[in-house]
Amino acid sequence: MPTVLHEAFFDHVKVFVDKYICDLPYNRDVISPMIHMNWSLEIADGSVMPDMVISVTAVEGPLEVVLIPFYGECALSETDDHVFRKVESVILAHPDVICVLVVLAREAADYTAPGCDSTISKTLCGGTDSDPKPLTLKQFINLRTTPRSFGEPVVIGDYTWCHLSSVEYFVWVKRDDGSPINIRSQDPADMAYGTLVPEISMDAVTEMLKRGLTKIKDSFVDFQKELEPSLDCTALAEATVNAQTDWRLASKRIMGACDITAHRRYVAWHNACFTKSDDSSYMDSEQADSEEEPGIVSTSERKRANTSTLPGSRFKIQKS
Repeated sequence: MPTVLHEAFFDHVKVFVDKYICDLPYNRDVISPMIHMNWSLEIADGSVMPDMVISVTAVEGPLEVVLIPFYGECALSETDDHVFRKVESVILAHPDVICVLVVLAREAADYTAPGCDSTISKTLCGGTDSDPKPLTLKQFINLRTTPRSFGEPVVIGDYTWCHLSSVEYFVWVKRDDGSPINIRSQDPADMAYGTLVPEISMDAVTEMLKRGLTKIKDSFVDFQKELEPSLDCTALAEATVNAQTDWRLASKRIMGACDITAHRRYVAWHNACFTKSDDSSYMDSEQADSEEEPGIVSTSERKRANTSTLPGSRFKIQKS
């Protein structure tokens, strides 16, 4: 299952996209666009569970076509290479995808739970010696000794429970020639990059998302005409992107997600130390699922098609 941080990185995007789609004058009796958080997608070697997907289907059955115009992936503990190869695998299996969004979130260091015999086991025991209970979120977070701002770790009991250091957004939009999205392209005509942490620089991302949504809207027009050739789609074709987003508020919500993540890691550690649970750490979803995920590798076909470099974090934070 996704962590609180995973959800926080896409929550704001979901609200932005949902507002735009809901305002579109598409025919509700003909097509049904839906936003999914963690909806399985088939790829050549099995399936993956993206963080956000838009599907579009016909309202009337039988259901013969499922369009996937939008695909979003977040990497918190995955390596850059792994997440972008996963994205390439999805595009290879779903070449009609119109807009791809990848979020790279990085902590300053990989989190590891403290030892049960450390001094923390005394300072953060909670309850009584005979009946230890984990501190509530309020009790726990009020013990923080570092400033509450990005770039600063969540330190409680002289231990770093979470330290988000960077959040980067990469957006690609399908070209007008209809060729599949190439995430190795750095062409600003169809790719945008921005940061939410440590600094908010998201104007290019916002504009590229709007461009992607416009193309997705155009695909709604085409799909409606395919299903109902006599349908008047003029209003939908002429609709514009009016939805707005406030990335400043998004960054504040991410800060709150860091607080919750720190507390959940603490509770997992507390349970392991004081209830003898085998689970001593709050694992990120990629860590928990990595052994079960199908192999995502470059196929010979993909290598022949493109030998340029995969994108990656521009903050150069190495992940083990």
